[in-house]
Amino acid sequence: MGKIDENRLKADMKAGKLARAYFLYGSEDYLVRFFAQKITEVAVPEEGRDMNLVCYAETPAADSLSDYLENMPFFSEYKCVLIKDLDIEGMDNATHKAYLELIGNIPETSVLVIAQENIEYDMKKLKAKTKKLIAAVEAVGVSCEMKYLSAAKIAQRAQKEAAKAGCSLSPQNAAYLAQECGNSMTVLENELAKLCAYKGSGEITAEDIGKLVPKRIDSNVFHMARELFEGRTGRALEILSDAFEQDSDPVNVLAALSLHFTDLYRAKLAMSAGKRSYEAQEAYHYLPNRSFAMEAAYRNAGRLSERYFGECVAVLYRTNKLINSSKADKRQLIEQAIIEIANLPK
Repeated sequence: MGKIDENRLKADMKAGKLARAYFLYGSEDYLVRFFAQKITEVAVPEEGRDMNLVCYAETPAADSLSDYLENMPFFSEYKCVLIKDLDIEGMDNATHKAYLELIGNIPETSVLVIAQENIEYDMKKLKAKTKKLIAAVEAVGVSCEMKYLSAAKIAQRAQKEAAKAGCSLSPQNAAYLAQECGNSMTVLENELAKLCAYKGSGEITAEDIGKLVPKRIDSNVFHMARELFEGRTGRALEILSDAFEQDSDPVNVLAALSLHFTDLYRAKLAMSAGKRSYEAQEAYHYLPNRSFAMEAAYRNAGRLSERYFGECVAVLYRTNKLINSSKADKRQLIEQAIIEIANLPK
């Protein structure tokens, strides 16, 4: 009992091995939701769900939760309770103490799943009530952090899910779809369902993805930067206009621009130092869901100079200061920054 990783949890589910309590959390809410559902399916078969499974979207009263867990299952090996987004820090002291006691006394015939789908934690700065509750769960069961998947794994999952729906995705188009979804499994799940419904069957093409999946700001920024590198300033400004239309807040657009050019600058510095993409990701502490950003930066930074990228970042930094300190039109300031970058020597 204690903390386990996703691979161990997956193996336990495959083997039908259940703990008495689970605390699921992490940055990838899709996986929190997926494994919470999987645990309930292993614990209670479909035909016994009406009598042996209860789900809460709010924090249930401790006494009613305890009564349910202590009752014997009906025509099933287990009773199961799923609580989504348990408000631990919002509990008063008496409720919190009651929860700690009921977790410590979960019978062998019951399974409690706490799935923190929309709550993220800094595990180095846990508040006292949350820390104690996780410890209580780990004393009788397990906690599992669901981290962001790598770009490659998300693309592979996209191919598998498409195949289940009677469609197909090439490796290249799966990677493209993952990128357009920001390497978020939650976003990808929704967009893939839409694509499969549209196609019905057969191959999902790049054209399908481009037509049906909304362009993200960071995707627009990527394409805009490519146009700038090729000297097509007018086209770059058109793409920038599209980005403004998708997000009415220019600050978000500038943030995406700054992040992309910072990726490129870091990639160029790392390449000059003889480092590979994965080494740069480690050095700059990139999360797995942003691995694609450094990989893309490596592909696009090669023929341009360190000085150029450094000056691009400096232009965007000055623009950010102006946006925060002046009353000038924010959109106009960003457009002026793009024109200034377009005129920098490469």
